[in-house]
Amino acid sequence: MWTQNKKYTLFFAACLTALMTVAGLVSLPIASAQEICPLNTMKPKKVNSLEIFKRMPILSQGRIKPMETYAQSFLLQLSGKTSYGKESALQWFARFSFAPRTTFNDKVFLINNPEILEALKIDPEKKHRYSYQQLEQGYAKLEELARVAHSIDEKSQSVVDKELMRVYSNFEVYVRLSGAFSYGFQHPDFTINVPEVIDLLQLPKDQGSYSFYDVIDKADLLQQASDPLDKKIFKDWGETDKEVARLMNAIYFWTDHYANCPLEIIPTLDLENEQWFSPMDIIRTAFYEPALHLEVKYLRDMTLGYWSGSQLEFDIAGRAFMDSVTKRLSSKEATAVQKIPLELFYNKLMLFLWAKLFYGLAFMLFLFSLTSDKKWFYQLSLTSVLLGFIPHISALILRILIMSRPPVSNLYETFIFVGLIAVILGIILEVINKNWLGIVVSSVCGVVALFIAGKFSNDGDTMQVLVAVLNSNFWLSTHVTSITIGYAGCCVAGIMGHVYLLQAMTKPEDKKRLDVTYRNMLGILGFGLTMTFLGTTLGGIWADQSWGRFWGWDPKENGALLIILWCAIIFHARISKLINPLGFAVGCISLLTVVMWAWFGVNLLSVGLHSYGFTSGIANTLALYVIAESIFTVVAVGLLSKKGFKF
Repeated sequence: MWTQNKKYTLFFAACLTALMTVAGLVSLPIASAQEICPLNTMKPKKVNSLEIFKRMPILSQGRIKPMETYAQSFLLQLSGKTSYGKESALQWFARFSFAPRTTFNDKVFLINNPEILEALKIDPEKKHRYSYQQLEQGYAKLEELARVAHSIDEKSQSVVDKELMRVYSNFEVYVRLSGAFSYGFQHPDFTINVPEVIDLLQLPKDQGSYSFYDVIDKADLLQQASDPLDKKIFKDWGETDKEVARLMNAIYFWTDHYANCPLEIIPTLDLENEQWFSPMDIIRTAFYEPALHLEVKYLRDMTLGYWSGSQLEFDIAGRAFMDSVTKRLSSKEATAVQKIPLELFYNKLMLFLWAKLFYGLAFMLFLFSLTSDKKWFYQLSLTSVLLGFIPHISALILRILIMSRPPVSNLYETFIFVGLIAVILGIILEVINKNWLGIVVSSVCGVVALFIAGKFSNDGDTMQVLVAVLNSNFWLSTHVTSITIGYAGCCVAGIMGHVYLLQAMTKPEDKKRLDVTYRNMLGILGFGLTMTFLGTTLGGIWADQSWGRFWGWDPKENGALLIILWCAIIFHARISKLINPLGFAVGCISLLTVVMWAWFGVNLLSVGLHSYGFTSGIANTLALYVIAESIFTVVAVGLLSKKGFKF
């Protein structure tokens, strides 16, 4: 194996020598950076089924996932959508991977800021999405502006600066990914016009134009043909010598130009150092390994099968590739690959979408019930809540099985988890009271939590690897889960505070209903306080074990303390009769703002040991929420004061 390794090292060194030798020679064409696929005027016949492709494992963002998940995350990252026209994310990504030029006019780059478009001299589109061809013309300007924006301190970066860097990053990833399988295409850089060279490399004679793979696969023969070049003066070179030097020049250019592709689908043979590489990076670094060499060939065959529309060729090559890869994985990697079918099942069901639909339907039925006394509205609404709960909890269970940890490690997960706990609390309230209160709480909390979670999913893969601060399954299962359940209890109390004010404004004479709502609100707030206190205490114990101190006045710790103190203030004010049920309801509504601050508002500070989770765009939304909540509360209290309610 050492001999093979040395052979390829010497070959690439010879390529570099040849490049330096011919760099100034006009007669030898240089490989084109713009050419990705030479079939400019052709379209691939494509294959009908991508079942094999979607199951292929890929290492991305620290975890092994199916290609389908990667495709959805990539298209979502570019365009903010999980489909392109009538194509699913997987269909579009397959076309992008195997026939990249067919996507150059696809408008998949989301740009919301008109200042960027003006700088790049691009006419605005109604849907705010633009193609590679449109952005390529202003690439130099985009790169320049992005570098300047990147040099600005993160705290001082404007919305435009961040948008610039996002667009530039997406464009760069798109370009780098577009060359992932280019090594399998016939390309003008590897057109051989000298028959003797074709004979030397033992290539098919009736082809003329070859692919990078065709030539690099004959690296040993090409090196033998290039060895005499060092001993010859250039003026003594024949046509064969020049053609050999040109091919080596093209090979060196390709290995450099298509390096560091982020499509990491081939694991190395080193089980201790779990690294995965793109096919071209394997060619550059470990093509001498028989297993890796074969896997690169299988991927080339998949590419050719896609272009020719040969389903059999595509599937056989894909199965052979996956069989080869899975046979040599470490036990940890093999376990992750074994979960791919489960993740594909999760993707297919779209459980959170169904949950949102049923929760939304339940709330709509409640609104209709306000204009009618028909009992079937109640039964149907309660059934809708239960039908929403089933896919909601099923999705969380699947995520736990896929990730082997509680689903509370980032903001997306905490929203869906808090939504679930709120729905459970609402169902319990409805079982006890049977008066629509629990249905309203469940439907509102469920649909709002899942809607907000959907906004956070636009950053890509939601099943992220744990950040270091959360890397403990025990404490993640105790501290984070407990305090998140506390968030849910406090949020439900806040929603019930809204319900109390609305009931008081619409039916102030119904004292019995108001008293039931108040007592349930009191109980739920007690639950929220208990769980938040428990979670905060467990967090202090974790902090003592991890950082050597129980409490450090970290912003996240302060946020949790604020929730506890505010809950205590409300309870003490009510017990001492400083406030009435109306004041208690207003206190619960205000608690929602405190919870939002403790939940994710502290992340906006970008300081402290607990600063994790994506928070892009939160500041303005949080400010608008506080303003809207304040206006509602002031107006409601003003109206109720006129009706005789005491604060």
